[in-house]
Amino acid sequence: MGVVYQARDKRLDRVVALKFLGSAQADSPGALERFRREAHAIAALNHPNIAVVYEIGEWDEEPFLALEYLSGGTLRDRIRGDGLALEEILSIASQLGAGLDFTHRRGILHRDIKPANCMFSALGELKLVDFGLAKFHEGTDLTRPGGILGTIQYMAPEVLNGEPATVRSEVYSFGSLIYELAAGRPMYSTPSAEALSRKIASIRPDLPSFIADAIVHATACDPKDRPASVAEVLGELGLRSQTAMPASNIATQTLARPSVQPPRKHARLIGALALGLALAGGAAISWLGHLGPFRGPVFQSDQTVVVLPFENLESDAASQTLTAGLQETVTSMLSRSGSPGNALLVVPSIEVRRNQVHTISDARRIFNATLALSGAVQKNPDGLQITLALTDARTVRLKDSSTISVPPDAAGLQNALAESLARLFHTAALPEARPSYTGQTTANASAYALYVQGQGALNDRHYDQAVNLLRKAVDADPGFAAARAKLALAHLRSYMDTHDQVSLAKGDAEANRAAEAGVTPDVLLVQALIRDATGDADRAIALFRQYQRAEPNDVESYGLLADILDKAGRNQDAEQTLEQAIRLQPGYWPTYQRLGVFYLNHHEFEKSAHSFLTGIGIAPENPALHYNLGALYFMQNRWPDAALEFEKSLAIRPTAFAYSNLGTVRFFEGKYQEATKQFEQATRLQPNNAINWGNLGDALWQVPGERARAGQAFAKAAILASEQLSLNPANLQLRANYAVYLVKLGRREEAFAEITRAMKQEPKDDGVQFFAARVYATAGLPNQALQALKNAVALGYSAGEIAQEPDLAPLRAEPGFQKLVAGDGKSK
Repeated sequence: MGVVYQARDKRLDRVVALKFLGSAQADSPGALERFRREAHAIAALNHPNIAVVYEIGEWDEEPFLALEYLSGGTLRDRIRGDGLALEEILSIASQLGAGLDFTHRRGILHRDIKPANCMFSALGELKLVDFGLAKFHEGTDLTRPGGILGTIQYMAPEVLNGEPATVRSEVYSFGSLIYELAAGRPMYSTPSAEALSRKIASIRPDLPSFIADAIVHATACDPKDRPASVAEVLGELGLRSQTAMPASNIATQTLARPSVQPPRKHARLIGALALGLALAGGAAISWLGHLGPFRGPVFQSDQTVVVLPFENLESDAASQTLTAGLQETVTSMLSRSGSPGNALLVVPSIEVRRNQVHTISDARRIFNATLALSGAVQKNPDGLQITLALTDARTVRLKDSSTISVPPDAAGLQNALAESLARLFHTAALPEARPSYTGQTTANASAYALYVQGQGALNDRHYDQAVNLLRKAVDADPGFAAARAKLALAHLRSYMDTHDQVSLAKGDAEANRAAEAGVTPDVLLVQALIRDATGDADRAIALFRQYQRAEPNDVESYGLLADILDKAGRNQDAEQTLEQAIRLQPGYWPTYQRLGVFYLNHHEFEKSAHSFLTGIGIAPENPALHYNLGALYFMQNRWPDAALEFEKSLAIRPTAFAYSNLGTVRFFEGKYQEATKQFEQATRLQPNNAINWGNLGDALWQVPGERARAGQAFAKAAILASEQLSLNPANLQLRANYAVYLVKLGRREEAFAEITRAMKQEPKDDGVQFFAARVYATAGLPNQALQALKNAVALGYSAGEIAQEPDLAPLRAEPGFQKLVAGDGKSK
């Protein structure tokens, strides 16, 4: 509706699209109001997959909208007669679904979903446009009774029958559009589910069944039989809405062990966030542990490659572990094929997993990727078929693809992968690979297949399975040093997860045996990590230096080395190492985040903020950067700023960490009911996290009339904490929290036993003393509580935090307490 002109905004020197109502529409009943409604609808929406409105105004008494100019054409122009490739279908569905779901969550119905109303930016980002028929859920409908506005072939049956549009009718439109992406032509009508399923199978026999099933479900004739939201459709497609992510897609990677931990005193400072209302990992404010900021110009690699998780088209476990391992294997091959400072940056697979990058859109949005490599694994009568697809992440256009066929034992897989990658990237983009090291490869096909599967299990944190697979790999070829190095790493990861010293000893032994077979880069890396775990910092640093000479492009290793240097007290060396990583890859935001955490740990708040803001400048839609910046603001007592950053993080991607952090801010502000809402969200996303339930219990404990619900939350927290402590008895912070849960459940003797054990485990820990005070104060033992507080302050705990802790309210009338919070920690 309306007339659109291309124009230039002279004030900001940018090209815009000017949309006027047009003389043909001006006299149409309701047209002017619909035009105004479009303006208000778009203005209420701020999402990367919705066209931006810059200005609403009038020219010669004719209203206009100044909109984002989208030069990439419409989706209608992209759809081919034989349908789009699988990766394109999923990428477009992900972007459109994210924008549409966001629209619904803001109370707006678009009511004209079709390919012509989906446009692409110059960078290939899909945007939902033309809200001329939009309607707020509770608003007045401007169509005539029984009148129909929209495009018939994308409209739900009930809307064609004159019923009002709903979210479920837009789910139908979304499903019919996905059908058109796959089939290359509109669906037009909805036959029975069985007939539609057969129709899709006949048109696109290569289409995975889950896509066909999602289309059939979304376009059901009866609205009650459809998904209740676009987010549900995305879930069925294996995608995620950027406004509402299922808990199953969040928990494991959000809880990934940070590469950098805040120092203990800081963990206590944000501690009532962290330990007083402790989060998983011992700090209520969550830390990803990597990255930084600045809003000036940032130069990045000529080509940035993200290797996406491969798709498993089979259902058996062996295919799944092989598929998971291929992402790591291919990433490693590409990373090791260049020279220092070359124009190709391959994002480490750990960062791809940590940031939950699953689609081309994710890769572009989070890492500014120019290229995305995807893959799929499928069985055929002769063995396995692996398909590789290289896509331009800016335009979402397929550049090239390759199909690899290997026998059931995966013989020749290693060479076939190397040859396919070399052909896909060409010599101009992928410099010639350096000579391999002794033991880095194997001629044994079975050993190599097991090695790839073992990497998959390792990346999925199935450490026992990884150990089993990698043990079989080295048994098949004892000289396969790289596989033995991964076996050592699996033992090390198991140790980090459970603190079982036997696992660490096994890892050390396997690393030494791997070195005897061949000193490959993988061997050097795992030896360095194990030496760090055993406390031998000097040897770990030397091994990292040796590794970097062998693998100068591994930007992640600079961060790991900086961690060790920092722990060893070599702060200047750590800072210089991170700066060296930035010089190596100036556009790689994880290093700025890590640098921001480094400065934060050393109380250099201005530098920390600069680093985080630089990362945000590079990757403005990365949620971790925002919640790390929020943590910094919290430590500076800038609570409104902290809350704003956590809210930004949640708007990008809802995570349990960000909900808990925002809840902790509200808790500190005394807004306990609001804190309760945030902590409830955290428990929904991470229902097996003891700290989330404890946080919820702490907030409910302060709300009048909610002690019974608080008790239920503490009971859940106590069960989970007990289970987790049985696996990792060394988790000091969880044990201190467990004691608080127990005392609030009335289990005083158990609580005393747990807090006493924690104090014996680490007598100089200020946070444990603070928790002991909370336990004793809740139990009605003011003298013991005051003594624990004196100990905590003497060890460096924040008197300001003590003054704000509601569990210590019974002590506030005590003279000794007043002296403590006044800063007189030596008072008797």
